[in-house]
Amino acid sequence: MKEFSTAKMDETTKMITIIVLLFLILFPISSFFFEPPKPAISIVSFVLMYGVIFISYGFIPKRIAVSTDQILIKNLFGSVVINIKEIETFGTLDKIGLNLRTAGVGGLFGYFGYFNGKDVWYVTNTKKKVKMILNSGKVYMISPENPDDFVKEVQKRKNELG
Repeated sequence: MKEFSTAKMDETTKMITIIVLLFLILFPISSFFFEPPKPAISIVSFVLMYGVIFISYGFIPKRIAVSTDQILIKNLFGSVVINIKEIETFGTLDKIGLNLRTAGVGGLFGYFGYFNGKDVWYVTNTKKKVKMILNSGKVYMISPENPDDFVKEVQKRKNELG
């Protein structure tokens, strides 16, 4: 099994992450200083905001691996296994056009979840993306640190499988 590290965040993603983190950290703290004091609001906002940070961080892929017949994408909440035989087309993607987030994270630590209806993204760097379209039409987008090496490895495994 060959391992690929997740790409480091690009500059835009870093800026979005810094701005959102500042808001998510400072707003709950500042709510303790509201006049008149509203401790229930402060505690609820604290739990919600810090929950968002934890959940968003948990979606970052901790492991991307290619075995003889599968691709594994693992984050804090579980794993996704893609059978290489089921991949119809795949390759690096340089540009990212207009995409609509259907459900997931859009900028905090990366882009994770459902985009454009059914596309599943595990992207931490919008400049280092690999798009995989399965025979079923389902689309996966990931961002390994070395997208070209990842594509070469998947192509090699695909050729071995026939």
